[in-house]
Amino acid sequence: MVIKVRKAAGRPNTNAIKPTSKPSTQWYHAVLPFIAGLFHLRVFYHAIHCIIPRFLPNFILFKNIDNNTTVLSTPTFMNECYRLDLAIFVAYMFDLVCCHLKVVPFSRCNSSRDIIGHHVPTLILALPLAIPLWANLRTFDPIVSTVLNGDNTEIRNRFIDSYLLASGFAYISSLNEVIMCFQRVEMTLAGVTTFRDIPMMKRHLFTSRGIVGFELMYKMCFFWGMSILACKACCEYDKSIYDAITAPVDYDEPLWKTIVTLYSSLSVLRGALFRAFSVVMYPSMGARCFKKIKQFLKEGEVL
Repeated sequence: MVIKVRKAAGRPNTNAIKPTSKPSTQWYHAVLPFIAGLFHLRVFYHAIHCIIPRFLPNFILFKNIDNNTTVLSTPTFMNECYRLDLAIFVAYMFDLVCCHLKVVPFSRCNSSRDIIGHHVPTLILALPLAIPLWANLRTFDPIVSTVLNGDNTEIRNRFIDSYLLASGFAYISSLNEVIMCFQRVEMTLAGVTTFRDIPMMKRHLFTSRGIVGFELMYKMCFFWGMSILACKACCEYDKSIYDAITAPVDYDEPLWKTIVTLYSSLSVLRGALFRAFSVVMYPSMGARCFKKIKQFLKEGEVL
């Protein structure tokens, strides 16, 4: 007589499952993602530094106000832009170095091509377009230079606030990259190579169910929330430059010529590229993330 044993329903006993591979014997497979996580944490700090003072100017951890007022001086504003862009450059270049060494620093990426495809356009397009702004190269971006050094304080302040908000909300997603880097460290130490194999390892802090769920929620909030705020801020600093162009009393150029002049600014072009990327990519990416969240809540699986 054959006795059939029915498997118990519910979640599997993951504690009884052992990793399919041994921990990496190469020390840098864990060290490099850890260092990459610290670099992205620096990006997150500077992104938050661009946002919070706009709403809480006296918040002690991010106080960057000149002379106890709520208005940034032009040198301070340029320094804020420079520090954020420098942090992005260092973090992204280090990620590419990791990829060159056959180390994928992000837990959800199985191939270095995903990282290269995301980082290279930022390094060769977005960051260079902002150099004339924080380096005060008036020849390359005379419109922004005129706004920052002009006499119209109201337009200048609107531009500074909206530009910092756009930059901050655009790169606040770096917290997600911080989590993925530290997840990769824990996965490497446990001998796990793919994200779906996390249930096969002993969970730690960043690979715990709570952090995995938070990372998915945060990612969706960026795709469907914070990126929209960044696009809105881009439109606001476009408007401030448009107002600066049309402010002279004797200005009578046609609208099309004004728009051409507006988008000849490298800073405005940078915002336009971000908005184009957001409109094309983020809705579908947010939808995929939403499906993962539903599956995560329903089945309790790591995705």
